Amino acid sequence: MKPDAKKKVEFFFICALVVLVISFFAFSIYLSKKEENGEFSFNSFKSGFISFEDCIADYEAFWDFIYTEYPFTEVCERKGADLKKIKDEGHKKIEYSAPIDSQNSYISFYAKLCEDITSRYFTGHLYPVSMRDYEYGMASSDSYFKLYDVDLMNSFYSAKPYYTVNSLIGSGARMVKADIKIIEEGKIAYVRIDSFRKRGYAKEYVQYKKDMKKFFLDTEKYKHIIIDVSHNGGGSVECYDSDILSYNNIGRNIRQKIYFLCSKNKYTELNPSFKNNQIDIKEVPNIKNANTKKNTIALYEEDAASFQELSPGYAPPKDRRYWLLISGKTASAADRLAGLCKASGFATLVGSNTGGLGHNGFYSPIHMMLPKSGLLIKFDLLYGLNSEGYCTDEFGTAPDIYNLPGKDALETCLEEIRKLGEKTNF
Repeated sequence: MKPDAKKKVEFFFICALVVLVISFFAFSIYLSKKEENGEFSFNSFKSGFISFEDCIADYEAFWDFIYTEYPFTEVCERKGADLKKIKDEGHKKIEYSAPIDSQNSYISFYAKLCEDITSRYFTGHLYPVSMRDYEYGMASSDSYFKLYDVDLMNSFYSAKPYYTVNSLIGSGARMVKADIKIIEEGKIAYVRIDSFRKRGYAKEYVQYKKDMKKFFLDTEKYKHIIIDVSHNGGGSVECYDSDILSYNNIGRNIRQKIYFLCSKNKYTELNPSFKNNQIDIKEVPNIKNANTKKNTIALYEEDAASFQELSPGYAPPKDRRYWLLISGKTASAADRLAGLCKASGFATLVGSNTGGLGHNGFYSPIHMMLPKSGLLIKFDLLYGLNSEGYCTDEFGTAPDIYNLPGKDALETCLEEIRKLGEKTNF
């Protein structure tokens, strides 16, 4: 090729390149203006299991639920959550990352959102439904399914999404297990249970049942039984009712009456207690402490322990003392156990206020479904009150004896037992 011809080719190539670059930037500016006017979205070029528009629809539905139907909005704000800021920041994250590429990313986004809203306390059991919860809900034919698009829900969970949370309640223990220790032979026995989770752990639960039964048989004549749930984040009520209370409900009346507040909405209208147990709000003890404008309807439930014979002739001392160790990590089913023990006088509570979540109704938690993805969000629909009339999820269940300075719950409990021994020559 002649030099002049070569120069002409290079010139035309450079000109074409400059035109393309200018055109690209001009078109980008044009599309940006269109996006600002809501006529176009860059996200429409992306691919994922859910579109940008559907992400936004889900997000708005979630926040509408938080402000109108989730009963603990005020509690979350009093605990320090800036809901407007959280909502705005979440919206920006969706704009940046939508459409979401997978169900795992989507469920993790909402898990972090629930963490932020509840300051990691998961007030009112607010968090996404896990695969285990979903499978259990399908097996138990959730009465609230009539509110959902079940096909859409099944499609979302067919991907088996998974997420983790950073919680301030519980210990992270995955399954029910009894750690037993004899503190003083023939007198003081101790059992620590860090979780009441049995769902999905059938083998471990069978072992737990055997261990608890043997524990109570071996300590039949002991005067002091210490049950430590200070790191127990909850699980199944059966783990304490069937395997702790029922064996020791001899000549006792282990029961409590729990009061709740709520609003009228599509979820509460399906709740049996809402239908059958409404009362005048003035009948709720210490109602002045409830501190809620959102929840104005009052109702109650009765909670009682079952009874089963441990073995023929099993007869622990009539003056036996039961001690329940609690803390801010004690939550959900473990918190409900604490409330039942306190209300009935079955056990003396030692430690610090629980983390709550255990007094929000027999039929809680339930689920709401995001309308475009099918993701389920778990929540309690009743605003449970403790014996002093305060919201349990805000203040927890208070102990009968607070930790002594510089001592943990077990040390404080043993000090109290020592004091009793001095008085009775025990």
